[in-house]
Amino acid sequence: MTVGARQVATSSVLLLIENIVRLIAVAAVSFWIARQLGPGQFGILNFASALVAILLAIASMGLDTPVILRLTQTSQPGAVIGAVLLLRAVSGLLVFAIAIVLAFVLRPEDPVALTVTVIVSLSIVLSTFNVLDYWFKANTLPARPALARIVATLLAVGAKIACLHLGLGVVALAWTVALEALLTSIGLLVAFRAATRGLGFDRWSVSRQVILTLIRESWPYMLSVAAVITYMKIDVVMLGYLSSDIETGIYSLAQKLSEVLYIIPVILIDSAYPRLARRFLDGDTPDGRHGQMLFDLAVGGSLLATVVALLFAEPVINAVFGSGYELSVDIFFIHAWSCVAIAMNTARHCWLATTGLQRFAPIVTTFGLVANVALNFVLIPSHGAIGAAIATVVSYFATGYLASFLIPELHSIGRMQTRALWPWKRLYVSISTPH
Repeated sequence: MTVGARQVATSSVLLLIENIVRLIAVAAVSFWIARQLGPGQFGILNFASALVAILLAIASMGLDTPVILRLTQTSQPGAVIGAVLLLRAVSGLLVFAIAIVLAFVLRPEDPVALTVTVIVSLSIVLSTFNVLDYWFKANTLPARPALARIVATLLAVGAKIACLHLGLGVVALAWTVALEALLTSIGLLVAFRAATRGLGFDRWSVSRQVILTLIRESWPYMLSVAAVITYMKIDVVMLGYLSSDIETGIYSLAQKLSEVLYIIPVILIDSAYPRLARRFLDGDTPDGRHGQMLFDLAVGGSLLATVVALLFAEPVINAVFGSGYELSVDIFFIHAWSCVAIAMNTARHCWLATTGLQRFAPIVTTFGLVANVALNFVLIPSHGAIGAAIATVVSYFATGYLASFLIPELHSIGRMQTRALWPWKRLYVSISTPH
């Protein structure tokens, strides 16, 4: 049986449009903010945003994959949604308190930085209703949440532009970060109510058993996310420590351009995973074709995105960023391949939950973190930014691919990942077959 490739394609296109619109809007205003604030205040805003991004990952508790999986199976989604809302609200309040403490500890003598960090940290609490997006993902219904996020982003961008035009400064801009989190939560709540009206949706309820089950299933992912954030940011930190600011800036540009490519496999996985997991779990016997299709979509999409980006990288970087970033082209040619490794790792992350092997998620991520730190220590002193790019790509593949062959229980996933490096025939057959 085929796996609804056309529906996945439609969902992927909608999510791609959403991410492109939001990416363009945010990138455009970010350049303006950088010029308007100057390096000092812009650094304060980025410090607060980076700190909150790490804490937000902890507040999310790694609930996305286990909750989506349960929503594809349960006949009472209200019990799951009620439980995850309570968990997210409590974790958000606790992490917000931690953010305030860290702000006082890290920036005690800088009242502006302290104020900005506390304001931006409000987004941790205000984004509680973002968990409603799990229901849309489980049912492959991306249109309404995508629209809600686009509207929230555009309104927040409008608020940022107004702040810049009026010269209100970094504190006012910090409030726009919290505003976007609030608007997104409101939009998703409205979208959820509209989507479930008339479906006989059961009321939200809180079950102690469901809460304990979600905590038990999600903690490996929370640890994994924390490790992922660390090892995805450690290269910039170590480059700044072991090399120069110029090398760090050149590398950072290439890294940010590579991260744009990550949107492709993430969208494909978000669109395909719920349907593929449901078909796998509903079958009389486990069928590896569904897992293979997940890896084929993720890796195939990342390969196409990487090759296209490499073809246009040099003229785009030179035209948009100027001669000062010429060296970023060479770094990008290396760093862009991390997109394929990210696709492998993200798809495996989902499939581990489907097959009940999620306990291995933090193990493979920790393996990648150690590899990244070790390689950066060896390569940065002698090769600078190029060395950091090599360390990043090698460590990402070590985490996303090689680790599958180091753990016996993951060998079957490793074989699927290997086959996914040439997925074109299987993808063609799936898309072209009527269903």
